[in-house]
Amino acid sequence: MLFRVLNASATATHWLALAGHEFTVVGMDGNDVPQHAKVPAIRLAPAERIDALVEMNRPGVWVMGETRPEIRKAGMGIVVEYANQQGPPRWIDPPETLWDYTLFAKQEPTATEPDQQIPLVFESKFRGHGEFDYWTINGKSYPKTDAVPLKEGKRYRLAMRNKSSDDHPIHLHRHTFEVTSLDGKPMSGLRKDVVVVKANSNAEIDFVASNPGSTLFHCHQQSHMDFGFMMLFRYA
Repeated sequence: MLFRVLNASATATHWLALAGHEFTVVGMDGNDVPQHAKVPAIRLAPAERIDALVEMNRPGVWVMGETRPEIRKAGMGIVVEYANQQGPPRWIDPPETLWDYTLFAKQEPTATEPDQQIPLVFESKFRGHGEFDYWTINGKSYPKTDAVPLKEGKRYRLAMRNKSSDDHPIHLHRHTFEVTSLDGKPMSGLRKDVVVVKANSNAEIDFVASNPGSTLFHCHQQSHMDFGFMMLFRYA
């Protein structure tokens, strides 16, 4: 059975499991992954999508839902019932899972070098007691962030350094990118449009400027975006 799952939350990352079964991840953000990998649970940050196959080989009545009990018991779950099976739905906690994008990518550097590298540093700034922090890219908050000029047909590498203590689901509008490095570990072939840059980590993504027009780059965590975590790419 193929499940296509979207995290439509504006703020929350979710872990999802189907009790008694494993997922084989075959696609992310509408793109096939180079390496199919089995996982006991899948993680979706805001706006991420995953295509996953499940071999239905354990007849019964099961719960598919959030792995965190407080969220699942608040309603984030569905019942998956095999034909001719009865009884209350069962939940089994999956093994502890560390989400690792490299499981689904080629373990080798990308074959194509970028035409230009663009360094992007993410930080938060304290606004005062009782206030939300504001977020900066290269020291500036939107709408004062610097627009990045692009030339159609050029390949760009975004070298992202997250100096904050928060994870950021980074989204680039109107383009698909290739994840080329996570914390210095090269990889290739994994094509997405949302990638989580973990707290105090580095990530690199490559994209080709192939869709002229103003393009928004931002964190998909709504409160981070509301407080400055956005910038524009503009085609020259």
